[in-house]
Amino acid sequence: MMNVIFSEFYKIFRSRIFYAVSIILLGMNVIAFVSVSTATKSQMLGTGISSYQESYSVDFIFYIVLIFVACMITAEYANGNIRQMTCHGIARWKLVLGQYIAMSSVITIVLLGFGILNLLSTIMLFQLGQVDAAAFIRMNIGMICMFWGTSGIGTFLAYLLKNEGVTIIVSILLVASSSFIVNLLTLLTKNDVFKKYSLTNMRNTIVSFNSKPEDVVNYSIVFLLIGIITVFGSSLLFSKRDVD
Repeated sequence: MMNVIFSEFYKIFRSRIFYAVSIILLGMNVIAFVSVSTATKSQMLGTGISSYQESYSVDFIFYIVLIFVACMITAEYANGNIRQMTCHGIARWKLVLGQYIAMSSVITIVLLGFGILNLLSTIMLFQLGQVDAAAFIRMNIGMICMFWGTSGIGTFLAYLLKNEGVTIIVSILLVASSSFIVNLLTLLTKNDVFKKYSLTNMRNTIVSFNSKPEDVVNYSIVFLLIGIITVFGSSLLFSKRDVD
């Protein structure tokens, strides 16, 4: 199992999408730093902590994770690596799980680095800000669960569709139309459970320091369960379908 994971790490660090995502996020860090540095203290109402929060308060995070995962897995189909690895006798569930662990770990590190750079750039020019340590820890644990849950969704879509372009389009539409779908389901069922457990609402709750601790914990668990269920589903798909 560890050999599969390390092999996936090696592929990720050699992939174009890894460098593309890193460059995009670094560019956003630079833009944010320039914007902050040109603002006066009277204009700058935020702090390092609020800047860190804002880094994860947009749907852009979902797009990054889903596109990254989609490109990594569908590239394996395109270049024949999947067939080669299965021909070497590697259990398919181990391949899926190894990919998921490696991709989720890397994208988590990249996205946390993105937020930390925003935090540090604001601290250098203004101030850190005050925050409850327990709330800050809950937020970060929740975000990690969110990254891994979203990565699971991307993994499932990639194994379901197996085509890079189609998977990326479906992933983008899933996030872009999520509010419309949630509102429609809420209207039809007269039940706000869909709105409560929508990706956007769960993310906003996790990122906010004003959220109830039990809500943050509950939504973190939901994201973790999403990751587990989607990876299990991906393993079933991969084990029952041809690798081509």
